[in-house]
Amino acid sequence: MKAVYIVNDVKVAKVLVDPMRRAILDLLRQRPMTQAGLANELGLTGASLNHHMKILRSKKLVTIFKREVERHRIMQIFFSSVAYLFVYDLDSLPKNIARYFNPISLERARAAVSLLLLYNKELSAYDIEQSPDTINAISENLSRYLVMAAKYYEKQVINHGNESYVYEIYGKAMANLLNEGKKWVSLVQNKKG
Repeated sequence: MKAVYIVNDVKVAKVLVDPMRRAILDLLRQRPMTQAGLANELGLTGASLNHHMKILRSKKLVTIFKREVERHRIMQIFFSSVAYLFVYDLDSLPKNIARYFNPISLERARAAVSLLLLYNKELSAYDIEQSPDTINAISENLSRYLVMAAKYYEKQVINHGNESYVYEIYGKAMANLLNEGKKWVSLVQNKKG
């Protein structure tokens, strides 16, 4: 599967607005599964899962990984996600679609800032205002940096369960965000001085 898929197509984004479809892709990035296995794991009926799979397959977000004949001569079809990581290019999507992915970006930014505040004494130099406007700005910038970093990995092919590229992508995005923060701090200090 591809290491990363940058979601910048409105039709694909509309499909991924549904959290159950994102949950299906999340399970299929970890390991190939049959529809029955997915339905069991997600607590869905076979018909409900089939509906979601048809939609995901129509946008080529899942593929057949392998076919296997079990001992009762029943063909089992194992599905896989087409990519390990889905990154949403919120700037390329209409606001009415992008807003569905904003909570994901916001929680990602809150986690990053919380970890930095907890483990990095030097972060006090950034003087991060703890307000909705600030975290929203950080969230938007982090999303942009994730897209920028992900572009270098679009053609990489990886195995199921391989987190290493995800950490590289996030690491590069965070490094860019921190560099931006340093520039911002020095601009503020220069204006004060």
